Amino acid sequence: MLKASIGLVRAGTRRVLSGTPVEFRNRTGKARMIEAILSRELGERIEGFDVLDIGCGNGDISRFFAQRNRVTGVDVKDRRNGRVEPFRFAQIDSEALPFEDASFDIVLSHHVIEHVPDQRRHLDEIWRVLRSEGVCYLATPNKSSPIMRGHIGNMLVLRYQQMQPLFEKRNFSVVEHSTDVFVRPDLYHYPLKLGRVVPRRVAHAMRSLFPSHMFTLRKAS
Repeated sequence: MLKASIGLVRAGTRRVLSGTPVEFRNRTGKARMIEAILSRELGERIEGFDVLDIGCGNGDISRFFAQRNRVTGVDVKDRRNGRVEPFRFAQIDSEALPFEDASFDIVLSHHVIEHVPDQRRHLDEIWRVLRSEGVCYLATPNKSSPIMRGHIGNMLVLRYQQMQPLFEKRNFSVVEHSTDVFVRPDLYHYPLKLGRVVPRRVAHAMRSLFPSHMFTLRKAS
């Protein structure tokens, strides 16, 4: 069953990703998934929050959350192509964030940490700007996965076994959402639907092989 499930995941992942360069994928769809994870974690609709989107790229995710929240996006390069946006933008040149302590209810770090030379500083800055009851959504590719695509030669990509210990060492409590998203894709607007036919216990056993992982982080008490 485990080998068959891995084969299904490999085939499905290739079908979802084939022929679509990363920069052109639907980031609004990813935003809907992130919103669903955060809503489940917080137990309420994601509305009226101060949100920081680290590595906001072309602004799709920031733009989505700005429909019902106060959003600030940051990146090392402005990729908004001169558009007038419904969110604030700040250009940064390091892991340091130009904001006061406890400025945000929600921080998004969607596939950013694998591009950050000082990953501990990245996490420390998230901890600093996050409010005491706030939550960070963090997603990262998984170097342990035999089906991870891209990031060839990127030594910053974390292995599955490194992820949670690193987050906990930076004083976060950690909840992993990857298995739940995989087996309930419709709830989370997740494009890979094959998890619907994989038993949860099997998905949980194979989670170290998932090509990417999604977490929510809170300040540890």
